[in-house]
Amino acid sequence: MSRENMRIEKTIVIERPVEKVWEYIADGRNDPQWCDKVISVQQVIGADPGPDASYHVVHRPVRLKKAKELAVTVEEFDPPRRMRVREEDDDGVFKVTYELEPAAEGTRLTQRDQIEWRIPRFQLPIARRMVSRDIENQFSALKRLLEGPE
Repeated sequence: MSRENMRIEKTIVIERPVEKVWEYIADGRNDPQWCDKVISVQQVIGADPGPDASYHVVHRPVRLKKAKELAVTVEEFDPPRRMRVREEDDDGVFKVTYELEPAAEGTRLTQRDQIEWRIPRFQLPIARRMVSRDIENQFSALKRLLEGPE
């Protein structure tokens, strides 16, 4: 198995104030609503979103494969500007950083993924495309949810 590191970065502008976007994405329990690969989220440490909160997540990263468990821990929590989470399953360790900043139209949200893969090297190009596409799909869903009628 490979222990390859990969970085992926995506940005979107959401026409809502930084605080509203933060409030929504900072709570991992909202993930099934905007991350279509996430089936369920249960907070196992902490009562609310915040530093050191941990979640038990069931997700299906590949549609035709079985769902799998994902351990998620909040490593950095700086409302309403920055959050970093560590996600781990048998495919790898993902350090996902969300940065929010005001934009003329609302909020610029940037997601940076640092991935340490545990998959065969030949699968890395496919994995990069899949993760990039997943982030784009998640951002589109998030934008629809947050910009839609309240």
